Amino acid sequence: MKARKATRRALAAVTCGGVLACGGGAGSEAPANAPDDTSPYHILVTNDDGIDSPGIQALATALRAVGEVTVVAPCGQQSGTSMSISIDQEFRVRTTPAGSCVNATPASAVRLAVSELAPESGFDLVVSGINIGANVGEISHMSGTVGAAMMGAYLRMPAVAASRDGSPGGFEHAAGIVARFVAELRRRGPEIGIVYSLNFPVATAAETRGIAARPMGGSYFGIDYEEVTGEPSEGGGIAEGERRFNSVFVPPDPSPAGSDTEAYNDGLVTITPLRFDWTDRATVEALEGWDLDALLEDGGDGGS
Repeated sequence: MKARKATRRALAAVTCGGVLACGGGAGSEAPANAPDDTSPYHILVTNDDGIDSPGIQALATALRAVGEVTVVAPCGQQSGTSMSISIDQEFRVRTTPAGSCVNATPASAVRLAVSELAPESGFDLVVSGINIGANVGEISHMSGTVGAAMMGAYLRMPAVAASRDGSPGGFEHAAGIVARFVAELRRRGPEIGIVYSLNFPVATAAETRGIAARPMGGSYFGIDYEEVTGEPSEGGGIAEGERRFNSVFVPPDPSPAGSDTEAYNDGLVTITPLRFDWTDRATVEALEGWDLDALLEDGGDGGS
């Protein structure tokens, strides 16, 4: 079965130089080697807020207009887990009205779903979200929502992460945009190794100011720590020498001009393509100019 999955993904993959997708403008013809729209299109939907989150339910409903949806997500809250994986433990999968939940991190849920819970032909796309809380800028590195999508990219599948401002309200408007974006990705043939991260301010269709493709930059909130004094609120003793701290949110630095954080704070829906490969190639070339072999020698001075 795994060989058939790999073959299907290889046929669906299109290598292209465009940042967002292959092909030309919005009205261009689909590439000759784009996936066949008449064949089954299997979408794995996951998140980091847990299987019962309204965001994942709205997303799964909207994506059923694009393809066949399988929902596999953590059983509970897993925010901030990035791409961490669960190891040295037994995975338990439980069926719920919303889908299958796993007692694991989002990235592990994706890995398990692809390996053991996929249809015979495999998944064609991983979509993670809709997260309660935006993941623009540097916060993306810490996000379990983005981490789950990155696991899809690691497994050689196209991947999308979707996040929305944490204010109360429905997710249907954002879910509809994600579904239309996924339909366009399917038509064009997305680039493998890219996670398309979509972020939505809270806005109705009438209030949405527009959609912008922007690079990652800045942070829309900062995290600091403050020491807690007094007795623990939930009782229990304090060990000698023990100190206690709480996380606190602090105002961020100004957003870089042209960044996804700036656009998001200006009320735009943002699309940011993120690469699984973090390599800074210019620095690789710079390091090749060092006398690296000197580092192997006792008393080496690094070539200075």
